[in-house]
Amino acid sequence: MDDVYKFYNRNASAKVHIKEYFNDYRKLIDCFIPMKRAEDNLMEMMGVQLTEEEMSTLTEYCSVDNLTVEGEVPKLINNRKIRKKEVFDAQEPPKDVQLQTIQSLRQRLKQNFKKPTYKYLSELFVNYRKVEATNEMCAIPGHDILIFVRIYYPFLHRGKSAPKTECGTLLRLHNVIAILGSQTLAQLRDKISCIADFSISRECSNNLDNAIGPMAKDVYKSGFFFIEDTFYNDMRCPTNVDYSKVIINWAQRRPKLGPFKTATMEDCTLDSLCVRFGFPWVYKHQGGCEHLIVFSDARFINCDDELAISAYPRIVRLRPTSSKFCMICGIYTVQWITMEHERIPHNPCYFCDICFKSYNYINGKKVGEFKAYAYPQNIEAVKGKIKI
Repeated sequence: MDDVYKFYNRNASAKVHIKEYFNDYRKLIDCFIPMKRAEDNLMEMMGVQLTEEEMSTLTEYCSVDNLTVEGEVPKLINNRKIRKKEVFDAQEPPKDVQLQTIQSLRQRLKQNFKKPTYKYLSELFVNYRKVEATNEMCAIPGHDILIFVRIYYPFLHRGKSAPKTECGTLLRLHNVIAILGSQTLAQLRDKISCIADFSISRECSNNLDNAIGPMAKDVYKSGFFFIEDTFYNDMRCPTNVDYSKVIINWAQRRPKLGPFKTATMEDCTLDSLCVRFGFPWVYKHQGGCEHLIVFSDARFINCDDELAISAYPRIVRLRPTSSKFCMICGIYTVQWITMEHERIPHNPCYFCDICFKSYNYINGKKVGEFKAYAYPQNIEAVKGKIKI
């Protein structure tokens, strides 16, 4: 794994034992815990006792709104969610200034340079309603750890020795999941959504009522995470298969690989891991569907976060994707896939429900020879049973 993705070593952190790191960090900031936004706590940390009027005056004097100078770019509120073009657009430089930097700026503006791109421009932030106050368990600000994991779509890598006719696919972000350090890898796995886990499509051209079978994730429940040198297998179901066994047996015949260890993901909490942040690890399920995952950030949860433990893990950002449309009308989204269709030049061909039934059936009877499959979809999401 390290040999294949050694390019990422220069951007990845050193190995960090999450729980030990934050225990040491907590000792350094112990005087600031608990992190509560209350005037009593502020005065206690400042070592003073002020009246309400004095505290109000001090708050006004110390406001960040006063830390400005004339002609300064206006403050951008919530700059990760709202983009204000007028803030970033360059203004026309003064003509009476002969500084070399101003002349270079004037020349750049004439050449219509591309505007800079921003880190989260292609990601959508997911807004949640606050969980209503109940008797459920809550995370403790300054004590519980919040970890962010980037999940990528499965992709096909084309090696240097592969034929040029063999195409690869680009690595694309699927979503970013926030999970508490006290939660397990199994809970993280349950939050990962993949089209391979959706309904099992079967050939149904002669009987459309038999198109959609059970959810693949309910039938084939095996999977593992590979993090550092350990395979964390999902063994919650007695019928689950140890996917890592064949890989470990293969690696044992190659002296440069391994040794590898195994563990169960349902017994492994996130804060017990020793990981490199920014380095790609692997999540595998459904036999051969592999996703790269990256631990991107970790911090103490604070009072501005959702504190209800039941709210985690949750998707905090996701990459928008375009829908696949019918190849006949180009208006409605795909619901059917045909293969080996004798009256269609495309193989496979994607149909919406209207085009599929009107073109391939007359009075419910099949016209011509073809194989038909229902387009994979999340049955639970269609029925409104799950939320992101």
